Amino acid sequence: TNEHVIRGADTIIVKFSDGRVCKARIAGIDPRSDLAMLKLDDPNAPTTLPSVKFADSDKVQVGQYAMAVGNPFGLSNSFTMGVVSARGRNMPLHSSTNDVFYGNLIQTDTPINPGNSGGPLFNLHGELIGINTMIYSSTGYSQGCSFAIPSNHLKPRLAYLKLNREIEYGWLGVALKDLKPLQNDFKVPDNKGVIIDNVIDNTPADRAGLAHGMVVLDFDGTRVGSVQELIGVVNETPVGRSVKVKVLDTSGRVADYSVRIAKRYTDVAQSRRMDSRHDAQSEALEEAEFAQETAAGSIPAKAESSDPLEKLNANLAAKSTIWRGMMLKELSAEEGAKRGGRIEVVRVRKGSPADRAGLYEGAILAELKHGGDAALHKLASLDEFKRLTEKLKGSAAIYTPLDGFVTIDEK
Repeated sequence: TNEHVIRGADTIIVKFSDGRVCKARIAGIDPRSDLAMLKLDDPNAPTTLPSVKFADSDKVQVGQYAMAVGNPFGLSNSFTMGVVSARGRNMPLHSSTNDVFYGNLIQTDTPINPGNSGGPLFNLHGELIGINTMIYSSTGYSQGCSFAIPSNHLKPRLAYLKLNREIEYGWLGVALKDLKPLQNDFKVPDNKGVIIDNVIDNTPADRAGLAHGMVVLDFDGTRVGSVQELIGVVNETPVGRSVKVKVLDTSGRVADYSVRIAKRYTDVAQSRRMDSRHDAQSEALEEAEFAQETAAGSIPAKAESSDPLEKLNANLAAKSTIWRGMMLKELSAEEGAKRGGRIEVVRVRKGSPADRAGLYEGAILAELKHGGDAALHKLASLDEFKRLTEKLKGSAAIYTPLDGFVTIDEK
């Protein structure tokens, strides 16, 4: 179903077409893609149920028939029918309080109303092509403009939702502007590109050398023509992957940049979006986040503040440590077992030893080895990491599940 359907629910009830009613619990959620998985958690739940077959949503064609089943206005098992109106719709509906990103949606004129959210969209073979998620309407009711999350977007997320595992999204760390209003001023091939309005400090874009005023033409082989398209392809890029970004630089020349995609942390992204200009207050907070390490290697505590950036900094400080230019946090034992280690990189300062070693937000640190100790140490906790690095001098080798051993210099 959709995440927005079960958000804030105390109790979830599943009612079947034969009248049976069972309790369910949330198995996993992904607010950014507006997806949630429910698990029947009731001794009276049926043990055998039919299931739908997933279609290849990339093969959906404009004009083909589409059928929806849902619960509009509480009218259960309602069936409606229409055609596919468009594919690849990107809806700019994210905000500072709701971080959902609706990208690459299927648009249909199939009547969808309140209560259809989370229900299936079928083709004429009864195969699932999407999950109905939203409508565009001036009245709040169906006006023939509805949208569904395509099945190919859902399929790779099923295993994560079933295990209640976080779904990671890629992040560049830039504020973007569509080219179209400025296409007479920016001479771009085919009038197709995305303007970098601002680069956030200590992010993948900043560390790669991308700058304000550049126009992104191509991301990892995909020609991009709008902000929503670029966000969509960055979202789907695996964390830790190095990609080629082709830009029109500020001198008017085409240039290639290699960018190591980092993990998108919602709190950080939202806070920076609220203050994308990165003014003096933000710079002061940046300095606080990467303050001089104390003997324990942690950030100095700060008083409670009502400012969202201040609160974010305080929350990170309470649960993290800083070492050689990277902020680290400890994962739960369960999450650590899934990801191959208990220590996760949250921030990396540009130009720091951690940056030069190629580390990035979302990297997992699993083991540590250095010349002063013959043993290879598993990093079982943040306290263990602090103990091992408190008096460590010289370079150290850190093992990451994705990149193997990387060497981090002292300075």
